[in-house]
Order: sequence, then structure tokens, then C-alpha cells
Amino acid sequence: MAFINEALKEITLKLVYYGPGLSGKTTNLELIHKHPKIAGKGKMISMSTETDRTLFFDFMPMDLGTVGGYRLRVQLYTVPGQVFYDATRRLVLKGADGVVFVADSQKALLDADVESFNNLRDNLIINQIDPEKIPILLQYNKQDLPNLMVPEEMDRVFNPEKKHKRFLAVAPKGDGVLATLQAAIQEMILALRKKVEAEAKGTPAHAAEAPPPTGTPQESFPSEEPLSPPAEETEEQKILKTLYQFNENTLLLLTSVLEDIRKQQEMIKTLIVKEK
Repeated sequence: MAFINEALKEITLKLVYYGPGLSGKTTNLELIHKHPKIAGKGKMISMSTETDRTLFFDFMPMDLGTVGGYRLRVQLYTVPGQVFYDATRRLVLKGADGVVFVADSQKALLDADVESFNNLRDNLIINQIDPEKIPILLQYNKQDLPNLMVPEEMDRVFNPEKKHKRFLAVAPKGDGVLATLQAAIQEMILALRKKVEAEAKGTPAHAAEAPPPTGTPQESFPSEEPLSPPAEETEEQKILKTLYQFNENTLLLLTSVLEDIRKQQEMIKTLIVKEK
């Protein structure tokens, strides 16, 4: 869910890259982080193994300028592809404003793609996020490899009703990476715009209609500011509330990571005993 900080005039959106292990989620973030034309990037934090498999998550903040008088920031996350770390995946997905599902286009990995896509929908529902309302974009990655499913075949599996925008990609070369990111940001801004306009009109967010965003993100948000801060709260109180919520989210994530480490240790211990 978009976090609007009235005290700092700042909007933070959360975009999560989801998909099976080694499908290219981290590679997307690495290419975005290295791209010379993308300004305002923060430090990328990655927790991975020696084989570059993301164990827990990658995180990278981006500053996109201003929208309707608010500073717009997007936080990019990836989740671990391994099913073993489902608790971490679920927690990283919490509060997401948009999802990029990175699928491996190789025929042999279709089952892994389907399992991960179904898991995405399950975890969205657990987090009380409607899979039919949150922007979900599809990226069919590894288009340079042999024995691929053609895009139309993958659409029949993941996008039969053509509800999701989809992109073909070769992430290590950068093909399709920025196009996916740009579309995801536009979709999230459009969804937020609908929500804000609906709240201003007193109607349900899904019932509001808004024209598609055009131009840069700076031009894609309504100029009105219908969400005014409560009169009884001071700026200091709002800043403290923001800090408190940030700390709470950090503690939840760390708790999930520690739980996954504990489970992994138990599994390793069991394997050691068997070896003896």
C-alpha cells in the first residue's frame, strides 16, 4: 500500500519482483541499479549465496522527483525464489503496490513458473491484497536461450484474459528491463491516482475511472491534495509515527529472516545426522 507522508510531502510506492529461483529477478535490479541514465538510485542491498541465488531479498530505493507537489519514491524488492523461504517472500510482499512476475521462458521450467505464480496469488491474498486489483506485470525472461515457450503459449498459461501487461526480456543484456520498470511505475501511479480520486469523491477505489497516465511520473498524479493531515497532529508527531512504522516493518522482516534461518539450520542438522 502506498505510504503518503504528509509531513514530508512524500509518497513511497513498493514494487516487488517475484518469480521462481534463478528466473532473473536480481538481474533486473542489478541492471536498473547500474544503468547510467537512471538517477536518484539508493544503495542496493542484496543477501545472496556464493552462487548469486537470493536467499532473502534485494532492496533498492529510487527517487523519481515530484508528483503533484509530493516527492515520489519507489522501493524495489525481490524475493527468494526457493519455496523454502516462503515466509520471507510473504513478508516482503506485504504492502506491495505492484508486482513484476519474472518467468523463466524455458519449456523445462514451466512447472516452476506456474508454482511460483500460484504462490504469488496465495501470498497476496494472505496479505489482504486483491490479486485482481494490484498491478501485476509479466516479464518473460531468458528469450535468448534455446527450447523456449513462445510468448503466446505463456500467455495462455499466465495471461489468458490479457489482463496483465507483458514484456519479453533478456535481463543480463538489459533487453526489456527498463520497459518493464517504466510500465510498472506507471501502473502503480495510475492505481494510486484512482484510489485518491475515489476517496476524494467518497466512492470505492475500484469504481473510480481515471485516464491512463501520460508523460513522466511527475505529470501522472492529480494536482489536488484530498488527503489532508489530521488537524490535531503536529509535524513532529507525524515524523515519529513514520519512524515507528518503518522500525516495525524492519523488525517483522528480520523476524521472518531469522525464522527461515532457523528452519534451514534444522534441515542441515538433519542432513548431517543422516550422513553419520
